[in-house]
Amino acid sequence: MGRLGAERLEAGRFENTATWVVRIDPGEDVLASLKRFIAEKGIRQGAVVWGYGTLSKACLHWVTHNRFPPENKFGEREGGIEILSMNGSIVDGQPHVHFTASTPDGAFGGHLEEGCTCYILCEVGIAELRGPEMRREMTTVAHDERGHAIELPQLRFSGQH
Repeated sequence: MGRLGAERLEAGRFENTATWVVRIDPGEDVLASLKRFIAEKGIRQGAVVWGYGTLSKACLHWVTHNRFPPENKFGEREGGIEILSMNGSIVDGQPHVHFTASTPDGAFGGHLEEGCTCYILCEVGIAELRGPEMRREMTTVAHDERGHAIELPQLRFSGQH
């Protein structure tokens, strides 16, 4: 199975038009709250630039190997969980957020899923961006052993770079 090389490096230059600090209260779902806030404010593109807090429940997923197609594993943890960092993107109004957290047993991380419940506090910084339009586009990233294309969503930019 062959992996395709990048056709070309893509990047976009953006201006921060607003920085939001979002407070998520005890008992609220972190990702659902972020989605609701993004929709209410009409944020089409941006960056989740920081986040921290505590969770009573963490729901996440991560990839299990480095072959194509990828395979996701979903997991949950409960108890006193400290969010050490959060970051991600908002593309076409949809957040894609990763986080690192810890318990007394050690650190873990992955892709933020709905079901993460704020315990004491959670605060998230969002930078709303103006510039080229960001979008996720299905792109051939590899071929399987039969030569069939494996497509995954890749970030693309249109407009001024």
